[in-house]
Amino acid sequence: MPTGSDDIVRRDYQHGKVAYAFQWNTSNHLRFGNQKGDLASLWAHLKTIQSGKIPEALFSDPMFTRASRLRLVSMPQSKKVGLRKQLERTGSITCSVDDELVTKLRQYHLSRNDMSFSADHGILQDFLIHDPNTLAIEVPVWSERYGITGHIDLIRYVESAIQISDYKPGSLESTKRRFLDSLPQVSAYGEMIAHHLAGTLRAALEAPLLPKIRCSIFSTHSCWHFGAELFVQLQAMGYLQDI
Repeated sequence: MPTGSDDIVRRDYQHGKVAYAFQWNTSNHLRFGNQKGDLASLWAHLKTIQSGKIPEALFSDPMFTRASRLRLVSMPQSKKVGLRKQLERTGSITCSVDDELVTKLRQYHLSRNDMSFSADHGILQDFLIHDPNTLAIEVPVWSERYGITGHIDLIRYVESAIQISDYKPGSLESTKRRFLDSLPQVSAYGEMIAHHLAGTLRAALEAPLLPKIRCSIFSTHSCWHFGAELFVQLQAMGYLQDI
């Protein structure tokens, strides 16, 4: 059943020249729970964002890098392909063309009569309203440790894990390249939200020491899943530029 407008709270942010509309489906969140574990930690964090108590100066600080500008180090295309295959072989990333995110996104395009299957980010509103697993969209995140800020497209709760999802529309032919180039950005989102949630009073919330975070990059063609720990792995392997 579609969510009512009263169940969605919103706060608009102007970060740099871009306006972001943070929106939180509290009804979906409450249905999963907000008293224990990662869901309680996430509730506390989203409540902070909704109340405007975030370090907004960091988002315009020239010393901080936007996560969307993070890149893999320069390397030949053949080495990029080798990196992707290595990550697939070791299970660091898993790929699916019929993932739930993909099928829902296709359905939302069809309901809009959008045969381009490459709509802009406005289609994330459909997840917020119609997808019972979606908790929030356009969620600001930041890390003073890494000097990074950003905005998560979509936060869902799936299989007892917080799912950090980023929508990357584009052609079928460019999907693998596009998704691989986005790994630094989206894994950084996972790392930052993990730190935010770990910073809450997790013992009082009956939560384990580390939150369970999964990351996704998706389009109407495919979806990649990976853990938030991939950011640290890529950094340790020397694959992240200027971090």
